[in-house]
Amino acid sequence: MMHWPGKVLILLFFAAMVGAAQSQVVVERDLPVPLIRILFVFDASQSMANHWQSDTKYRIAINVLSGILDSLQGQENLEIGLRVYGPKRAPGTDCEDSYIMVPFGTDNFSSIRSVLHGLSPSGTTPIAYSLEQTASDFPPCSHCRNIVILITDGLEACGGDPCQVSKELQRKGIFLRPFIVGIGENMQAQFNCMGNYYNAVNENDYRRALQTIVASTLKAASAQINLLDRFGNPSQTDVHVTLYNTITGTAKYSFVHTLNPNGLPDTLELDPLVTYDVVVQTIPPLRKEAVWIEPGEHTTITLDARQGYLSFISEDEKVFSCIIRRSGTGKAIHVQPSDRMEKYLAGNYDITVLTMPRMNFSNVEIAADQITQLRIPATGAAMLKYSAPVVGSIYMEVAGELLLVEHLRSDNTTETMQLQPGNYIIVYRLKSSHRQQDTRQKQFKVEAGETVEVEL
Repeated sequence: MMHWPGKVLILLFFAAMVGAAQSQVVVERDLPVPLIRILFVFDASQSMANHWQSDTKYRIAINVLSGILDSLQGQENLEIGLRVYGPKRAPGTDCEDSYIMVPFGTDNFSSIRSVLHGLSPSGTTPIAYSLEQTASDFPPCSHCRNIVILITDGLEACGGDPCQVSKELQRKGIFLRPFIVGIGENMQAQFNCMGNYYNAVNENDYRRALQTIVASTLKAASAQINLLDRFGNPSQTDVHVTLYNTITGTAKYSFVHTLNPNGLPDTLELDPLVTYDVVVQTIPPLRKEAVWIEPGEHTTITLDARQGYLSFISEDEKVFSCIIRRSGTGKAIHVQPSDRMEKYLAGNYDITVLTMPRMNFSNVEIAADQITQLRIPATGAAMLKYSAPVVGSIYMEVAGELLLVEHLRSDNTTETMQLQPGNYIIVYRLKSSHRQQDTRQKQFKVEAGETVEVEL
């Protein structure tokens, strides 16, 4: 495995983020190079004084952390801070025994070591309260990546809900998905919902966990989005993709999907400390939720994007709007002009063509890589001539049933309607009349390409 110096890692991360902003339509573009701020939230509760491996948990934890701090010293665009909970013994249980010991800074490494070595673990474990306080530990910053690393040997002891607090602070943008290192026992079931949990059953596990976490904050992560065709190949492309922060719901990246010169999906550089909801703007949209990008590795995001085509043949070349719905849902997903061919996910659709009257096609199958064509018959026309203003409606007669086509608008002396071929009935009365008995009916027939005159 190749090991990169810390400065090289951070430069690679920034270069990747800048490159992503230049090659994609990125929501957070044109921002300065991000300042990485790491807040260590350290457990100094009474149980940390217990013996573990070669020494007490507390002394092992601070000695390993000191070595990690040595590797970070001198990094550019990096600030660290320290919050400690449980360092003071008070009468009873003090659930506010949590303090920002060392505020953020670039030259405070020796201060953090000095503070940790000067404490004696003796208090309780107010994890939720400590997380809540981090909201004021991070000064306002529009171009910062705020990261929390929690080091603990126990669970919440004050009745708080660390998972809920973590999600809320992530939602507010206080920090990105936090890291948690559990010392001495496996607490994954309790902490998984809070962030990225690392279990340390011994000293070596603890050291590796901290090294992995710190490296993860500095490494770029790459990904590709495979949109599969009917053969399982990632050939589908040229569609808009948006990556949303799962926690906050805000758009982080937005770009048009591209295949590189080798015919493979282009590589994206993403922030690995964000969980993403991926939305591909096919018709209807494809969605994949809570996608985790592995820090420092290449992640492939795969979606089934088999698509086919829908087109219309209008016999007299008139253009109509066509409403497309997924079969059985009743919800419109698209409006397609009849003179345009459009791409849809393979499946069955209900289609309404806004002719007069409307044409309905039910359960139309659009197969992958196939063109489905629907025919719209040539229309005719009815020229309605009014001797006086009327109130009424025009109907098409279908199997003895009257299908409403349009209400009459007789403000003018004539009105022309483009209608499908068929038999029609107009039911009307003079607007000046106030008697139902004055209702009249007029029958007529429309033929393709012809105009029929109807006098009322």
